[in-house]
Amino acid sequence: MKGSTVVAVVIGALVVGFVGGIVGGLLFQQDGDVSGLESRIAGVESRLSTLEGRVAALPQEVGLKVAYVDAEELFMKVFLPKVDAERQAMILKQQEIQQLRARYLQGEISQEEYQQQGARLQVELLQAQLNVNLTMLDKMIASPGFANFRGDLERIRESARPLTAEVANLVQSAQLGIVYLEGFMATYQQLQAAFQQLDQLLSRVAAAKIVEIAQQVAREQGLDLVLRKKDVLIYYNDQKITDISGEVEGRLWGLFSSS
Repeated sequence: MKGSTVVAVVIGALVVGFVGGIVGGLLFQQDGDVSGLESRIAGVESRLSTLEGRVAALPQEVGLKVAYVDAEELFMKVFLPKVDAERQAMILKQQEIQQLRARYLQGEISQEEYQQQGARLQVELLQAQLNVNLTMLDKMIASPGFANFRGDLERIRESARPLTAEVANLVQSAQLGIVYLEGFMATYQQLQAAFQQLDQLLSRVAAAKIVEIAQQVAREQGLDLVLRKKDVLIYYNDQKITDISGEVEGRLWGLFSSS
């Protein structure tokens, strides 16, 4: 290893999407059986023990250079502000839903009126959420910094067109009056599932770009290992472990400088 640079960036998927949804899975199974979890923990402990032994066996002159990146914080600081106006519209729609529920619980509106208005607001919220993602998608496509992803992004945009049209149709249907509520909600749930897939795809694109830039910084600084702060980094000596989030953040902002 002496004289060479081994870069291993561990970022993983971001746990928040552009609309604030969870990307990760559940920790426990519904039946409460944690035997699988215990098995995984034992496996992790075994691998950590092996890794510690290998690191301890390295010659002292190797001087393993380790850093970390706060990927989630970078996502929040750089990507989300690019769609802030669209997210604000989404938040306002969420507030409308909460206000409607409060009116219903206070007995100001009937159950039928609550269901009709609630269904309409839910699909309008879905349209607002979709607008957040489509705006971010357009900004990525327009950015020279995403040129290496442009083909994939354009295919995602094309695949999202039917979803956009279907959501718009459902919004129009809700505004005219919902005749068959169960059928309406079934369609809404299908469209919501498709939207969640889009949200996760864009989150992974953002994560991949963070990884790419972190790798660039790591190579330039002669680092050997870069870890993700969240869920990976448990303890570190700040005198020996470098935080390269600032350098990565500056380059991420540059991605959108001309878009």
